Amino acid sequence: MKLIFTALIFFSLLTFAFAQTDSTDSMIEELLEDSSQDLEEAQNLDLLEYLMKNPIRINSASINDLESIPYLTHASAAAIIRYRNLRGGIYSADELKSIESVSGKVIEKILPFIFFEKEEKILVTNHLSIDNIKFSYRFRVMNDLQERKAFEENKYPGSPQKYYNRFLFGISNKIGAGVLIEKDAGEKSLSDFYAFHLNIKEIGFAENFIAGDFVYEFGQGLAMWGPYSFSKGSDAIGTVTKNGRHSVPYLSADENQFFRGSAVKINFNNLSFSPFYSYRFLDASIDTNTNMINSLSLDGYHRTNSEILKKDAVTEKVFGISAQYFFSGDSKIGLLYYNSRFNKKFEETYIGGKPVSNFELLSAAYSVSFNKLFLSGEFSYDKKSVSSINNAEFFIEKNLSFAFSFRNFPRNYFSLHGRSFGEKGTAQNETGFYAGCRFATEYGTINVYYDQFKFPVTSDSYLFPTKGREFLFYYTYKIFREAELRIRYKNKKKELVETINSELGTANRTSQNFRAEISYKADKNINMKSRIEYVTLTPTPNLHAENGYLIFQEIKYTPAAKLNIYARLTFFSTDSYNSRLYVFENDLTGVMSNPALYGEGLRWYLLASYETKIGMKISFKYSELYKPDEITLGSGDSEIDGNVDNKISLQLDFNF
Repeated sequence: MKLIFTALIFFSLLTFAFAQTDSTDSMIEELLEDSSQDLEEAQNLDLLEYLMKNPIRINSASINDLESIPYLTHASAAAIIRYRNLRGGIYSADELKSIESVSGKVIEKILPFIFFEKEEKILVTNHLSIDNIKFSYRFRVMNDLQERKAFEENKYPGSPQKYYNRFLFGISNKIGAGVLIEKDAGEKSLSDFYAFHLNIKEIGFAENFIAGDFVYEFGQGLAMWGPYSFSKGSDAIGTVTKNGRHSVPYLSADENQFFRGSAVKINFNNLSFSPFYSYRFLDASIDTNTNMINSLSLDGYHRTNSEILKKDAVTEKVFGISAQYFFSGDSKIGLLYYNSRFNKKFEETYIGGKPVSNFELLSAAYSVSFNKLFLSGEFSYDKKSVSSINNAEFFIEKNLSFAFSFRNFPRNYFSLHGRSFGEKGTAQNETGFYAGCRFATEYGTINVYYDQFKFPVTSDSYLFPTKGREFLFYYTYKIFREAELRIRYKNKKKELVETINSELGTANRTSQNFRAEISYKADKNINMKSRIEYVTLTPTPNLHAENGYLIFQEIKYTPAAKLNIYARLTFFSTDSYNSRLYVFENDLTGVMSNPALYGEGLRWYLLASYETKIGMKISFKYSELYKPDEITLGSGDSEIDGNVDNKISLQLDFNF
């Protein structure tokens, strides 16, 4: 109760003057906060960082290039291309905002990812030149200040520090290469994981060539997609439809969900072919009696003896090809075939069928434009069943658009490399219908969606269906030019499996989240953000009703042009882990922090970054979690004696 009282006083005493909102951080948070994962690395964040460091040239970009930008729909990308071709170029944000069918709110969100450059300069910079060579190096170290149980008991052979090293090299956006080396806390080898690639664009008859590590994206992600994939969130329109980029260089810290080999894209006018090949080792749990794969291990940890036994336990060989044909301007159809072969069979319980080691998938995708209507979808066949998703986007006028999506993923469909739009994102054992709307007025922008879903089989243990539905309302309004208000309400109802009167059955549980937030400036160099959030869970026959809240105040201070200081203090109180609240935090560049807060306590952090005149950026973060009523934090090998969990992180970025 003392924390609650302190939080309310803290929040109520806030006073402020207004200036300009720091919108880029808010935009990234809107995209990433719904991942609901307490992770340090997120491939989605790597994608956003890459696009910000390598902005797309608006005057030479293809429609595929533009569609890789979050928030930008196919219709908006096509409208930008048409305007550019008609006017001979686009040279300012004001010109973009004048395009009749693209809303100003969307333009504001994509500005960090695009670059305005005159045609004459483009022609010069496209040539390979020593003046256009870029080199960057990133070093990062993270360290928990409290000793965890596994280190106390000497279960982990390595040091408690987590190390990350990344090298990037590029020439004129035509040639790129990268190497990543990483060690998790507790691992012994400084190079426990490594990734690398060489990427050459426009070489001979090939538009794009990759050797080394890459991910492959096709259609709507049913058969194949990378580990990063935006799904349902505060933008009700922009994340529904995917746009596959085919082969993409990979240099992230996820240790298993990528390919290692080579890929090439070849263009013949409106027809393109993209063959690829991969052979690599994967972490897996092997049944010693059957010598079959129990499961693939995706966490990437190699600390204990059992984790080390899983390392590189199986091999996967993948080869495939996709073809894509453009017609009627920006409409297209595509076909994909690939074969994935393991050196051991999967057990029946993992894949939902008889033990096999070989997987073949054939997929067809389409996207077609009809003036203000855009249709897209994919049908994928795995030799057992057909999984499908079909989307429709209606752009009534510049400030009003709708999106609809129907998905039908059979229980026995199986794709190891699929990442789909939906409740689970696996393109398996799910049917659903999604409807979203975005409406912008002079009084603010409203995003709203409703998603209804059903799982034909709850799990391998519970062979009966469950269902649910989700509703989200998100409102943003610039109170003044200098301040923005955000209100978010989410209502989700799901069936849970429970034992009722000694029999298995289902019970409905509804969660409701309400959030109010305001971003503003208190001074020329000070940005502020204040938030209050409340969650409720309805009771079931076996579970009590629960409540929770959090309140935070954040400040960003910029005393000098190259110096940024962030600080945030969060008070929270929830009845249990079930009513936990996730809160997206600012962190070192390339690190995602979205911790789950539950119980009662406070969390605060201080983040500072300084960029020197010689191209070096130094970043530092200290974070602390305090729960006054606890005597231990965490569980298992991660348990800490005491009620404080704190961490320091340091990062150096060199750019030449």
